[in-house]
Amino acid sequence: MGAPKLRAVAPDEVAPQAPPKTLVEATERSRREFLAMARRKIAAEIDAGVPSHALGRLIAEMDRLDTEVRRMDAVDEREAERGGQVLDEAFDASAV
Repeated sequence: MGAPKLRAVAPDEVAPQAPPKTLVEATERSRREFLAMARRKIAAEIDAGVPSHALGRLIAEMDRLDTEVRRMDAVDEREAERGGQVLDEAFDASAV
């Protein structure tokens, strides 16, 4: 394992936020982060062992969450390929 790669950052660049550690924390963030955290929580519960009568329902719910998170990611990826989201700026009449 080598040294971490360092790079210069733009003055307005913001560090990415660490993923939420709990469902409560995830509820205070975006819908995508909440769904992804719920998916991880269900996966951890399944890995820890759940009664067989609950397994099918948990897997179905995890699959539903996974589908929605992946759909959101695909939409974000397509937007990024088209140039990403454009934020409104103040109108400059002299530019016209």
